[in-house]
Amino acid sequence: MDALTEWTGQDLSSFPSATVFQEVNTALPWLSKCAAAIDPMAVYTSLGTSTSLQSCLSTLENADFVFDTPEGRTAACSLTKDTLKPCLTNVMTEVVMDAFASTGGCCDDFLAKVTTLIGDSLDVMVEKLLDLTGNVFCAKRKFTNLAGKSTTEVCGYSVYHSFFYLDYVENTTSSMWDLLNLVELPNKQMCNAFAGEEFTNTKGEKNTLEFGTNDIDTMGICLQPLDAFVQYLASWPIFANTFNAGGTTFTMKDMFTTGKSVNGSLLLSWATLSGNLPMIFLRTDDKILTAMGIEGSDTDTSSTNLVDTLLGALEEIDMDSYAKEILMHIPNNGGCTYSDQTIALPYTVTTATPSTTTATPVTNTTTKTTSAASMTSFSMLIVAGVAMTSSLLL
Repeated sequence: MDALTEWTGQDLSSFPSATVFQEVNTALPWLSKCAAAIDPMAVYTSLGTSTSLQSCLSTLENADFVFDTPEGRTAACSLTKDTLKPCLTNVMTEVVMDAFASTGGCCDDFLAKVTTLIGDSLDVMVEKLLDLTGNVFCAKRKFTNLAGKSTTEVCGYSVYHSFFYLDYVENTTSSMWDLLNLVELPNKQMCNAFAGEEFTNTKGEKNTLEFGTNDIDTMGICLQPLDAFVQYLASWPIFANTFNAGGTTFTMKDMFTTGKSVNGSLLLSWATLSGNLPMIFLRTDDKILTAMGIEGSDTDTSSTNLVDTLLGALEEIDMDSYAKEILMHIPNNGGCTYSDQTIALPYTVTTATPSTTTATPVTNTTTKTTSAASMTSFSMLIVAGVAMTSSLLL
């Protein structure tokens, strides 16, 4: 607190940090120990005196391009590769990792835990995520579009534009719900689903999404860098941990493993169980707001407002009954190939294992079958987001 007081200029001596963060300290002692040892003022000073960072910021500030043109998107990707990515890498090395090293060993347990849970050291993980994200947005694909024109596009645009078919369907709401089948999609069905062909979800229901219709090209070979990104996340050992869902244990690894899935009720139970991390962090947020006078007895808001709001909302919509119908699976390692397209990746990342499943890009209009479980899919997407985000905080 002394370091925060110096940095912010605010008197925080009366802030009950021991009480507020008690649950977090107990659940994640390695995180608390490191966080308490970091000097935010020193980090702020390092950022301000980093010549490489200042140079990057100057370049970014003077950049001038428009994202809604092919030339603008290409310029943005060039700037990302030549300036932004090296800048972030330098900050990670020169500032962040140095800050951990300056704690006299107080962050050693934290860094070791990250390596155990992720499979890579913190700096390597950040480097890989930057590269994989760069490939998702800035890889260039060459293909012949549905109009018969030879085209070169950055993948960020190809992926984004592939969903524009939604502007032409008769029932946009139904089609939006159907998209949520993508979080109940077996690995072997991945290629068909994104090509606009019939696929079978984890519940055995057949469906078709309208990718590649109404003269809107599918994302095609740009699915490959997306797949590589998800494969890297799926490789993290953290997901192989055993999670407690009110007496029933499960592993989130099953959300990525071929032939397996996770029932939505398990994710919901885990996320809302009092002793698990999502609720611990939510209660901690309530305690922070109460200590700041935003919640509590002297306000119109309960000191447990965030927890009460979440649990009340879940109960009101009877989320558990929806969640039971969901078999959650995030598609990956689909091995989708496109013999009539090529792709140039701006970054080389050694993370994913190639596979051989082949799908041919679709060029004709397909017929959609409406999913009978669209509302439950939407509900489960929310639950999955909570579960995935909270897992990374372990």
